[in-house]
Amino acid sequence: MAIEGISPAVSFPEIGTVESPAVFYDGRTVFLSYEIAPVSGGGVAILKFDDVIEFRIDPLNVEGLRAAEFPVKPWDFQEVTGSEKTERWKALKPRFWTISFNDETIEVVFKQVELINRTREATAPDAALMELLASNKADRFQP
Repeated sequence: MAIEGISPAVSFPEIGTVESPAVFYDGRTVFLSYEIAPVSGGGVAILKFDDVIEFRIDPLNVEGLRAAEFPVKPWDFQEVTGSEKTERWKALKPRFWTISFNDETIEVVFKQVELINRTREATAPDAALMELLASNKADRFQP
């Protein structure tokens, strides 16, 4: 089976091109906070990836995406199919996404993902994520 990249069936706010994302990973769950592009209303989105099997941040920036091992589009989400990363765990029916930002690319193999917070305020992704995790609101997102 050939490795391919497709747009995920679920869509999230478009990724902005200025701010770096913020990530919190506890070995099972990944919280990803990123700048929303102005065409999608601006602000910050926070995604929660559950039952994470594999997670990696690669310092591959948008100029070097042609050298990526897996399909990646600039400032976009790609669902990768035909990879050994999902074949190895096929009994769990995982999904494999690549997510591109200015100066890094994220690879995550997981069971489910959801948008758990979206703000319209112009705030830094790290501040938004720290605020969510420090608040009582984060408790409702724990398994």
